[in-house]
Amino acid sequence: MTSGTPTAATAPSPAAPAAPVEAAIGEFVPLLRALGRTDLVERMTAASARLKRPSTIVCVVGEFKQGKSSLVNGLLGSDVCPVDDDLATSAITLVRYGDEPSAVVRRKEGDEAVAENVPIADLSQWCSERGNPGNHKGVQRVEIAVPSAMLKQGLMIVDTPGMGGLGAGHAAATLAFLPFSDGLVLVSDASAELSAPEIEFMRRAVDLCPTVLFALTKIDLYPAWPKIFDLNRGHLTHAGLDVPMVAMSSTLRQEALARKDRDLNQRSRFPELISEMSEKVVGPAKEQAADRSARDVRAVATLVRGGLEQERELLADPKRIESVMQEFSAAKERLEHLRGPGAKWAQLLSDRVAEVNNRITHNFRGAMREILRDVDARIETLKGGNEWDEVVRDLQTQVANAVTDAFVEIEAQRQAIHAEIVDLLQDEDLGMSAAAGGAEVIDVRELWQDKPIDEVGSRGGRAFKTGLTGIRGAQSGVMMFGMMGTFLPATIATLMASNPVLLGAGAIFGGMQLAEDRKRKITMRRQGARQQLRQFVDDVQFEVGDQLAGAVRDLQRSLRDEFSERLTELQRTYTETAQRAQESVKKSQEEQQQRSAELQQQIQALNKIEAAVGGGRS
Repeated sequence: MTSGTPTAATAPSPAAPAAPVEAAIGEFVPLLRALGRTDLVERMTAASARLKRPSTIVCVVGEFKQGKSSLVNGLLGSDVCPVDDDLATSAITLVRYGDEPSAVVRRKEGDEAVAENVPIADLSQWCSERGNPGNHKGVQRVEIAVPSAMLKQGLMIVDTPGMGGLGAGHAAATLAFLPFSDGLVLVSDASAELSAPEIEFMRRAVDLCPTVLFALTKIDLYPAWPKIFDLNRGHLTHAGLDVPMVAMSSTLRQEALARKDRDLNQRSRFPELISEMSEKVVGPAKEQAADRSARDVRAVATLVRGGLEQERELLADPKRIESVMQEFSAAKERLEHLRGPGAKWAQLLSDRVAEVNNRITHNFRGAMREILRDVDARIETLKGGNEWDEVVRDLQTQVANAVTDAFVEIEAQRQAIHAEIVDLLQDEDLGMSAAAGGAEVIDVRELWQDKPIDEVGSRGGRAFKTGLTGIRGAQSGVMMFGMMGTFLPATIATLMASNPVLLGAGAIFGGMQLAEDRKRKITMRRQGARQQLRQFVDDVQFEVGDQLAGAVRDLQRSLRDEFSERLTELQRTYTETAQRAQESVKKSQEEQQQRSAELQQQIQALNKIEAAVGGGRS
């Protein structure tokens, strides 16, 4: 073996669009400071931070004991997630970057939510089946922070509990979260080829998530893994699934890191997985962040340049100062009104949010009612235990889909309302007046940092068709996953474990006979099953309804704050431009010439910055 230092988790090089945007921001900030625009400096600082650490979420899923936690540990280069032969992950674990290692367990004590700091070494007591059987501690999710180079770029990895046949609640909850995720890694070990439920899960995941990877684990234990790998490739091809496939050994990876053996690290094949994730998941997230930051740079450059050009042209024609000051005063009054609660856009926002809240609440309740009716009807036709198991799995999936649709609709409406407000403000006369020299009127559309995301005809998945690229990695998605990943499976598990009606369906429905006593017992059991299912649906509506209401409130708050900030920036631009213009025309001719030359240099610098990020000026 050749020795060397293997990379624990190499952060990929920045995506191509990021470098010029980062350089442009680096040149822009000193210019904004020189102009005294600290408010815009803060906006550019946020754009720079977003560029360096875009929020990117990757889910790791699979059946029990397939090596998911070991794979996560191998990616991070440290033993973060509990791993043992008799340990199985029982709680969703979110792993993100932190300067110091830490862990927080979020759980329920009665009706109270509790967040408890725990040592990472003790996590197995909270997020494994052995330490927390049946989740009797009420753990909702575990959040871990570690100083990993791979995570520092903004990546968050979600280690999920085993799927239990990929038909149980965890699978449904994971599928529900995928529209909010940037990538998914399906893990299956080399002991056997992919099962039909695993392939079906991948088929659905491809429609919901932009990037799906398949990882074959434990290749060190199974010498025939290449044959299994080829069989799996054939299964996926037959299913019409063109997804990247990698094979790896977490054991060899761990040993390679311990020995600092580069050759052994290559044999573990983890570099292939890291490369795939960097290219297929992290890279696109960086490109998206670069595009958004570039839009911010162009918007701010347009705003600042408008004021500078007005001042320069007034210096060229001082006689216009009085009429321009009147225009500035009128524009400032309009802006002051637009910042108030009585503005049309504020009323539009309030009206649309109320409509969204009513529609989403109505649709969600309607969906739950239809689910309940469907389950009621199917209960009457049950003839065996296997059929009941299928009903429970379908219930979980349908409920998860209903919750997903509600959250997806909220994000879609955020985009629609945003565009509607921009169109409304476009009708306002907010532009700097066009001077004789041909200065452009400021386009209000360029003042907004987010624009509606166009539909992308890729894969035909729902996530792309509804323009959800902008919500991937969003905190609302993490919140939803934490709720869905614990509430649905935990409730189903409790329901099935505590009520004999739902246990061992073969014992309940198997061997049905025509004897009256037998029929009476079956009828009673069906009634009990319906009562339990109604209670489950009521619990879902109560818990999810509160979360949906909070998401709608966040929608209104975020849009209100965004547009208020943009209007405040524009008002400050008018005010400061007017003040500088009045001062400049009072100066001597020589001072005016010097100021005009300074303005020309600043405008040229802005043009250069905007051109560097794809703007129209050069």
